[in-house]
Amino acid sequence: MKKIILFFTVLLFVSAAIFAQDSEIYVKSVPISKVYNHQLGFRVVYMKSNMEMAAFYLPKAWFETASVTGTVQKAEVLYGKEASYPYFSVFWINGKFDHIRLYLKSDLGDVSWGDINPAWGDISEKFNIDTLSLEF
Repeated sequence: MKKIILFFTVLLFVSAAIFAQDSEIYVKSVPISKVYNHQLGFRVVYMKSNMEMAAFYLPKAWFETASVTGTVQKAEVLYGKEASYPYFSVFWINGKFDHIRLYLKSDLGDVSWGDINPAWGDISEKFNIDTLSLEF
């Protein structure tokens, strides 16, 4: 009886491993240098591995919940006072961008928050994106 139970237990684990779907999830977390709040979304500035600064834009529509848009949420923001804030985590599934999570200081007077510079001109077009491509 023990041999039969052991056999079926091993068979169960082997069959589960065979039929399991491989999902390659990759997450990268990066400190944020500055965040700019715009009426259309966020402009996020971060430092690349070669010590150069880079920026990306996140439309506000990405932060809306699935109950509002009917689609999966591409971005979320969490506010807090932790010492590790601000930073962002990007999630890729099977090599494709899935979503981004911003961890921002809740105090808008913090040095990590900035004001949009009028010298940048009209940046509204930069918020018209479907996916996120980042340089590290």
